[in-house]
Amino acid sequence: MNAIVYALPVPGSQGANEAQIIPMPVRTKHGLQQTLPYEWPITDGANALSYVAPRVAASSPDDFDVQPTPRADLPSARQWSMRLVHAMVEVINGVRPASQLTRWVTPELMNQIHMHMANRKTPRLMVRSINVHETDDGVAEISAVFGTPARSFALAMRLEGLDGRWKATSLVWGM
Repeated sequence: MNAIVYALPVPGSQGANEAQIIPMPVRTKHGLQQTLPYEWPITDGANALSYVAPRVAASSPDDFDVQPTPRADLPSARQWSMRLVHAMVEVINGVRPASQLTRWVTPELMNQIHMHMANRKTPRLMVRSINVHETDDGVAEISAVFGTPARSFALAMRLEGLDGRWKATSLVWGM
């Protein structure tokens, strides 16, 4: 890929025109930086592109806090919850380390999962059913049934859209 790089004068320097200084983009509400344009406007006017300034989000001190994400910006709650419930059952079975769930659950839930695993020795479990109900924009409640051929257990979980992904914020085991 080839790119054309243009040098702009330093503000306040001799010959600097304020109209030629292009402000750089800042972080958006999700912490991502806008992309830079492929070509900067040519200053002599010949074959100049019309410059469109990047959209810049207003910055505030809480931009680095957890940001709620609307439903339109999230993957399917059903597919996501199915994979997460299967991963939790694999953790209970001892097939998957619990640390792999760190990114998808809150720290409080991670402690709850570790405590549950330390106190229990269970036979091999299988997921039987998963039901997903989206109660609000960016919120999904999941109920799942899993167990052995002779015994059934339940799991209820709440997923919330946080920082552009689903994250489990509440979990209740019925074991």
